[in-house]
Amino acid sequence: MECWSTGVLGAIPRRFSPRLLKHFLPNLSFPLTGKDKGKGDSYISRGTPISIFPRQGGRRNATALSLLLFVLLTAFGGRAAFGAAKNVNFASNTPTLSGTLPLIVAQEFGFFGAEGLDVKTVFIRGGPTAMAALVGGGVDYTFVAGVAAVRAIAQNAPMVIISGMQPYMDYTLLGAKGISGVNDLKGKVVGVTGPGGIAEFAAVEGLAKKGLVRDRDYKILYGVGNSPARAQALETGKIQASPFSFLERLELERKGYPVLFDIGEVIPGFPFVVIATGKQKLETDPEGIVSLLRGINRGLDFLKKNPDKVADAVIKKNKFGDPVTVRTVVKQFAEVYSLGISREDIESLIAATRIEAEAKKFGGADKFFTRQFLVKSGAAGR
Repeated sequence: MECWSTGVLGAIPRRFSPRLLKHFLPNLSFPLTGKDKGKGDSYISRGTPISIFPRQGGRRNATALSLLLFVLLTAFGGRAAFGAAKNVNFASNTPTLSGTLPLIVAQEFGFFGAEGLDVKTVFIRGGPTAMAALVGGGVDYTFVAGVAAVRAIAQNAPMVIISGMQPYMDYTLLGAKGISGVNDLKGKVVGVTGPGGIAEFAAVEGLAKKGLVRDRDYKILYGVGNSPARAQALETGKIQASPFSFLERLELERKGYPVLFDIGEVIPGFPFVVIATGKQKLETDPEGIVSLLRGINRGLDFLKKNPDKVADAVIKKNKFGDPVTVRTVVKQFAEVYSLGISREDIESLIAATRIEAEAKKFGGADKFFTRQFLVKSGAAGR
């Protein structure tokens, strides 16, 4: 996305609200673009000329110029440098709204632009493939399942976790029609995408919390496929249960598939999704990491306070289904996202992947993540 609007100031964030500017500078004037005219909450768009002359004529208001520059630099942490934005490729291994919403908010409402970043979301199917692209330099950052990240790092992948993202396991175990409860799964088959994935972990650990033990009470079937394929397997009787994400759950519930239980509720406080980057970036672009996390953090604050505005913006994009579903997803996750990550979170991931011995040889939990950039970005306390 293009993040800058040029004028007498050189550069300002693309979606800086005129209302905020007018609050500080009542004499500030600017022509709105055609798409902005008549809107109650318009924004300065790319190429909008800015005037700081008084409406009634007179000399150039030097005080107004100084104040405007102060407001812009203060509001955005001094990161909106005059000049071209830095290109950043951010991988996501799911195209769903819940999987990309933090990036969408920071992009659409100018929080990345305010940090001097032009962030592009790159969809790469599968966590292992996304991490391979990260290590190979094809992308700068990636969302990835926490368990997949610690497993890869323990195997000496040159990457590191720099923040959390979703401290809630976004999976619900749904059953085939006719399955009314967890106990009905005894002697049955639970389908997952593949071995070692987050879906397998969610199903096995979630059922263990409910008292059912793998291989003793039920079997796991690998290679069932993506969510449409797993839904078809439920319909044909090939499997009797499978974990699905929140958005998939909404669709399948409408089709009559029973919800057995919310896995996130029985495995609380779990770093389900984290943000990772390559080790090399820690040395070559530390300030860029801080800027990225600060932009995301400000976007999450905005999302929490303005879910309806965010939903309206997403609906206009017309990429994520009907308006009712979009609003449901936005409100569900507005309070969920968090960049916070701790040593205890990493230890829980290590325990979940059963790599305690490897982690100890590797140097312990502190070798898997760093909080230094979160602290500098002001997002450590989320």
